[in-house]
Amino acid sequence: MTKEYYFIKPELSSPETKQENIDSWLKTQDKTFYDTQIAQERDYCFWCNIVETAKPNSRTSYTSMAYTLNEPNMLNSAGKTSFILSEEEVLYIHTLSVVRDGKVIDKLDDINVKVLDYVRDENQASFNDEKKVTVLIRDLHLNDIFVIETSIERKYEESSIRNQFFRWIYSAPNSYWAYGKYRFELKNETEKKLETNFHYFRDEAGTILEKDKVMVEHNNSYTIEKENYIGEDPKELEIAPFIDFVTEQTYPEITKTISDIYQKFYQVNLADFAADLVTELDALPSLDHKIKHAIDFVQKEVYYLYNEAEMDGHEPQAAEVTYKTKQGDCKAKTVLLKVILDYLGVDSELILVNYGSDVFLPVYTPSPFNFNHAILKIMHENQVYFIDATMSGDQGFLANRQKNSFMYYLEIKAGTELQEQEPFQDEVPSVEEVVNVDVKGNEAEITFKRKLRGGMANGSREMFKNESNKEIANRYNYAIYSNMTLYKKYEENEVDKHFKNTSIQIEEDNKELNELSVIYKATISDPYIVENKKRFLHFWNWNNFIDDAAEKHFHKDFPYWIDRNRIKTEIHLTTDKSIDQQERYTCQECDVKSKYLKHHMTKKIHKNGASCYLDYHAYHNLAIKGNDLEEYIKANKQILDSNWGIGIDIIEDGLFKKLGKLFK
Repeated sequence: MTKEYYFIKPELSSPETKQENIDSWLKTQDKTFYDTQIAQERDYCFWCNIVETAKPNSRTSYTSMAYTLNEPNMLNSAGKTSFILSEEEVLYIHTLSVVRDGKVIDKLDDINVKVLDYVRDENQASFNDEKKVTVLIRDLHLNDIFVIETSIERKYEESSIRNQFFRWIYSAPNSYWAYGKYRFELKNETEKKLETNFHYFRDEAGTILEKDKVMVEHNNSYTIEKENYIGEDPKELEIAPFIDFVTEQTYPEITKTISDIYQKFYQVNLADFAADLVTELDALPSLDHKIKHAIDFVQKEVYYLYNEAEMDGHEPQAAEVTYKTKQGDCKAKTVLLKVILDYLGVDSELILVNYGSDVFLPVYTPSPFNFNHAILKIMHENQVYFIDATMSGDQGFLANRQKNSFMYYLEIKAGTELQEQEPFQDEVPSVEEVVNVDVKGNEAEITFKRKLRGGMANGSREMFKNESNKEIANRYNYAIYSNMTLYKKYEENEVDKHFKNTSIQIEEDNKELNELSVIYKATISDPYIVENKKRFLHFWNWNNFIDDAAEKHFHKDFPYWIDRNRIKTEIHLTTDKSIDQQERYTCQECDVKSKYLKHHMTKKIHKNGASCYLDYHAYHNLAIKGNDLEEYIKANKQILDSNWGIGIDIIEDGLFKKLGKLFK
């Protein structure tokens, strides 16, 4: 049976949309306020009434508006009004009409409704079973007043945890609209208390106010009403204020409820439905190999499908189903991985995260809907690891896999609070590089070796899979062009004229240690920079060692986020010329020891060149502000002062040496 996504329900029209009431609301407008908006060629909304009704098994969103169509863009938008509906939602159209010359003209007979599949990104493993319902309305005129009244009802399945938890976030409309009357109401019919909290509201001085929470009892409402109201835009470098309405529960109460749901999905015998996998695991020589095989299987052989409705409120898919179908969302894949690790005797717990809104998690009122992704927390040999089962390109033993940064998470274990992942540093460098630039005459031979670990190795593997060697070599060409400051001599589009014999290849790929070694080679003509008739040879690496975004961070509410790799680099510059061994910047070394950043640079200088050794040690998953940020910026400025590479000055031949060469 085909699902109906919309219904025409004129019997639900409210009195204010009827002809007999038109004069009353047209005449009650503040003429000065109205005229001011029209003079600014902005559209005017006579009324806007928004009602969100929370119920035990559903939520209804009601909207009623009457607004001018004074601008062609607004006329075009009204003529094809669209709604994006999930599989659980149904649209009810109460009223579609225009007021023209003081008369109400019903447009419900002048519509053509199209219902089409709605795909947000067809290249991603994501689907929402959504439909785009577009209402095409004939014969709208410029300067009409458009009246629209709709409601969207969303019903939840019995297994949905939305039946137990409600969450709604309200934020004020932006400043495009001017409203004669504006009203927002949240009705609580959930049979539970709703907690209302106010975030980022400020006084006139811009100081965030500590506003007391408001409790909305069952069958009560929270209402915002304004007249002659212009919407609000957030001030620059500030988070816009918002209100969240949430079922009153603490995180320990929430985790108890959700943990009870998940426990029955863990109480299964892996051998009953995955005997072949059990055989493979049992044949491996060590527990580390077994854990690696389990993670690789779930990440690489179980296809990731994201369904927003299921992520939002349904029980996880059973491990047996995920194993047999070889597909599932993040919860399904994570539950399967936990079941496998339980078989191996490895302690783990499913956790909820929200990478995109991570910084807000301690601000939000406790709710399971503050999170949108599930991963696995593994406790092994007194270490904690976080594994994202939806990744497909990760490699290595548990300790060598990619470490994702996020600050806060909710462990689905009865009675737990919101927890924090501490900032961390790479124990071994994520990147080790050795650069050799050997110049003879006016030609340089470049050899650039890199050993990449963890996430850096994963990313480089993907690049080699998805791009040709020529494309990758070109990437390196432009990086070397920048590092050697050759942009001072010629434009990017001339790189191919000067870079010859370029090649790049993987020397070694150790998938157990998650280490990838690559080597790049090139011959570069005319490698010296010439300034004031003097020649210089340079190699600097801005991206590796300079975090210039820190100094540009001025946001009042967001901390500055640091997520940087440890990098060790050797740079060896040699020539067939003598160099200035006393030049200040060639000899300069540094040892930066800041609270959140350590950077060590030493040099070795000889007659025909110099070597530079850099060890950059920063943090991942670190949020700082205030004095800590100032200290971090100061450390970055020390590195910026010529401590992120090396340059050498060529001593040009004198007259007698030139004559000597001439007579040889």
